[in-house]
Amino acid sequence: MSIASLSRNLPHVARSYTTLLPKYNPLRTMATYKILNETFEKPDLDDRQYRFIQLPNNLQALLIHDPTTDKAAAALDVNIGAFEDPEELPGLAHFCEHLLFMGSEKFPDENEYSSYLSKHGGSSNAYTGSQNTNYYFEINNEHLFNGLDRFSGFFTGPLFNKDSTDKEINAVDSENKKNLQNDVWRIYQLDKYLSNHEHPYHKFSTGNVETLGTIPTSQGLNIRDELLKFYNRCYSANLMKLCILGREDLDTLSDWATQLFQDVPTTDREVPEYPTQVITKDHFTKIIRIKPVKDIRKLEVTFLVPDMDEHWESKPSHFLSHLIGHEGSGSLLAYLKKLGWANELSAGGLSVSKDNSYFSINIDLTEKGMDNYINVVHIIFQYIEHLKNALPQDWIYTELANISKANFKFKQKGSPSSTVSNLAKKLSKDYIPVENILNSGIFTKNEPEKIIEFTKSLTVENSRFMLISRDLPTDTEEKWYGTEYSIIDYPEELLKLTETPGLKSSLHLPHPNEFVANNFTVDKQEDIVPLNEPYLLQDNENGKLWYKKDDRFWQPRGYIYISLKLPHTHASILTSMLSTLYVQLVNDSLKDLEYDAACANLRVSFVKISQGLDITLTGFNEKLATLLTRFLDGIKNFMADKDRFEVFKDKTVQHLDNLMYEVPYGQMYTIYNSLSSEISWSTKEKLDVAKQLTFEQFQAFIPTIFQEMYSEILVHGNLKYEEAMEIDSLIDILRKHSVQTSQVDNIRMRSYIIPNAKTFRYETLLTDKKNVNSCIQHVTQLDVYTEGLSAMSGLFAQMIHEPCFNILRTKEQLGYVVFSSSLNNHGTANIRILVQSEHSTPFLEWRIDEFYKKFGNILTTMTEKNFKKHKNALCKNLLQKYKNMNEESSRYTAAIYLGDYNFLHRQKKAELVEALTKEQMIAFYERYINGPDATKLVIHLKSQAENKKVDSEKDLDNALYPSGILIDDIRQFKSASFLAPIRQPSRKFEIYDPNK
Repeated sequence: MSIASLSRNLPHVARSYTTLLPKYNPLRTMATYKILNETFEKPDLDDRQYRFIQLPNNLQALLIHDPTTDKAAAALDVNIGAFEDPEELPGLAHFCEHLLFMGSEKFPDENEYSSYLSKHGGSSNAYTGSQNTNYYFEINNEHLFNGLDRFSGFFTGPLFNKDSTDKEINAVDSENKKNLQNDVWRIYQLDKYLSNHEHPYHKFSTGNVETLGTIPTSQGLNIRDELLKFYNRCYSANLMKLCILGREDLDTLSDWATQLFQDVPTTDREVPEYPTQVITKDHFTKIIRIKPVKDIRKLEVTFLVPDMDEHWESKPSHFLSHLIGHEGSGSLLAYLKKLGWANELSAGGLSVSKDNSYFSINIDLTEKGMDNYINVVHIIFQYIEHLKNALPQDWIYTELANISKANFKFKQKGSPSSTVSNLAKKLSKDYIPVENILNSGIFTKNEPEKIIEFTKSLTVENSRFMLISRDLPTDTEEKWYGTEYSIIDYPEELLKLTETPGLKSSLHLPHPNEFVANNFTVDKQEDIVPLNEPYLLQDNENGKLWYKKDDRFWQPRGYIYISLKLPHTHASILTSMLSTLYVQLVNDSLKDLEYDAACANLRVSFVKISQGLDITLTGFNEKLATLLTRFLDGIKNFMADKDRFEVFKDKTVQHLDNLMYEVPYGQMYTIYNSLSSEISWSTKEKLDVAKQLTFEQFQAFIPTIFQEMYSEILVHGNLKYEEAMEIDSLIDILRKHSVQTSQVDNIRMRSYIIPNAKTFRYETLLTDKKNVNSCIQHVTQLDVYTEGLSAMSGLFAQMIHEPCFNILRTKEQLGYVVFSSSLNNHGTANIRILVQSEHSTPFLEWRIDEFYKKFGNILTTMTEKNFKKHKNALCKNLLQKYKNMNEESSRYTAAIYLGDYNFLHRQKKAELVEALTKEQMIAFYERYINGPDATKLVIHLKSQAENKKVDSEKDLDNALYPSGILIDDIRQFKSASFLAPIRQPSRKFEIYDPNK
């Protein structure tokens, strides 16, 4: 896989806050702004207007007028990050990021910002990088000014209250502990530690209670004073880039930016630079052997390369990552797979700081590959040698340029918050002219000499690599995460093989890509009112065909969704696991085809779902039917290979084993599903079966897969009626030996109903004995799913979202991960609260119950004005316009998957929400949430580590918690339960006749 930019600068998973516009008074704007630019290179269908300005305090801002956006958004990027942490205070920049959310001089309530956003359909987040800190939010468009007013206080007058400061140390510590057993973070920190300590890359950027509390206190440092010093030193207006997107015109947005951000202090501080070499000569030609938490086997080779960031027009790093990361025939990965040594490969560049750039090749090894890692490295250098001899190749540049230009030309809108966040960060790259800030991803300049210079730097003496496996010998531990590792010099055998690596005929450059689109014709019609549902073109014993010609975006794109209902693929856990392997091996056999398509921005996915197998294709429509034909032929002609079967059986076992070492909250979905859904099994059960699978079983299974088949197809986009009918007929390639049966169209997963007024609990221990975090998922089952119940649960979830986070996360400091939502599964409606914490799960259950009791008072005392704000926020979220074709397609796909064909679900739900009264919601709360008939399923995923929070749990009543009837046998629990009915079609659809 080609990765254009591999970032070592991992953003922290910061908070997830889910925020009436006054009449603007121009007299409030005292100072003026300077317009720097109003001309931008834009995609063809971009209806936005852009302006780049500078405020009197030298803060620069990009304003975006989007006349049709439902959500407004803003972001501010500070060109200062964790590299500026004082050596004695690791994590201070990250800590500062947390504290800015906790109140300002104008809005001193530490919960005001998130509360306002929540009531007005908003959300916010932030992350601390190595050289930048990025803050962003979005909100219903009419509330932008008030959202900005609260947001600007982060930078004009943050409070840094002592109480908030003390609490957020715990939040940072909890965030750090969330990552302690995460291999990505562990290896990242080890890579940093094993670098030149004269460069700030080596620092521990997250921070914890030790670095921000215990140590500074012992040294007589006041952390709040140090925080203020850091903020005053680093948060200077001239180092900030602001981006605002809203419906207002550019003059209004410019005035707002000036009014609200002109008072951000400026010290005119220079952007810090870090010229010291991150990796010195002493760090090269070393193998770093690492013992991971999960069962993974990886090789990561890293080279020091010239800094090519300023050559953004020719992108040498991207050019090389495209070739080295290629997965088609003749590629490095294809050859390693043929040898049975590798499963996956990615390559890409990363920039630690100016003049400190690296290029990494990451390979997921098999057991054989790990045994032959020296030969794998030799083959890498053989491919590099081939590139040195074969490059430059102008046709490759031309192909990449054409693809990038088409992607930009027809780029669609994305999330407003991600748009402003990304642009605010990109504005700091002052070597990119601001007029090119939108199209900087295009290849616009061919610089073959830079490709040659880059390739020449990929040498043995310029490299080091990490070897990662549980079986490697280690002798040292990294300080912050306890990662076990050892370092050795490159062995003589490796040095001899790579000194003159030679060439291998099996390795060659990719062929020209047949899937690059050339025809972008769209027959746009004016004054068309877009349809909100697809047409039903066919409905017979073989399946249903749904179709919608794009009438909204007028893009040369298509979306094809093919859901194959195949009863045998999930008839038992055995056939389910065989289906998993079948999908993996088919994808493996068609990797060449899939990768060529992906390089041309055509995506094809082939996955297993609960009803059978799904095929989805997206991208420029010209070559979609060709790709589908080739892919279906590949499925039809698939031949099982025993060696590849063994490789993927091992990979599946490895994957399932690793799932049990995921972060606790990441395991909850599978555990809940195994308890609540009919055709589902625990990870442990799947693992036990996967280990026993044989190639003979697999061969016998393949002919049975398509014996009973019912297809549901959606064709959407710049595709004609005739093309939709042709696509439907292509599926007959797989239908050759299928038996027609009227039962197949009705096979859908169903959920179990918990008896009314009962509470059940399920307890299980984390497999990872060193993980200090437990997790609880507290599910309140409301009843069998109805649209009315979905509306009430949706509004209830909207109302509890912010107070749940504020009370359990901010005030009670239970843990970094606190989440609440409605949860509609295959037949029932539910409300859930999830908390990951160092506290015991009985204690967490008690605190969740207490929160629900408190919320009863919040609800009954809620003013009608605030109640209407919540309704309005939810309705506006439900009725958001589609930002791109993929969003629209996904909405139709979901209705087809659920089988209710309720394509207007969101519109209907909004109508139901709008009609709800506060009295109805109080009755809902008293009946379902906190009354005698409340029905619950509480899942306790418990840490095996020592509970260091036990002293703070002394008020827990152990006679009451944990509550409920213990489920000690999942199969028995499920066998004694009733199943909820599957969702029924919302109405009868007539067959569409194009001649009418």
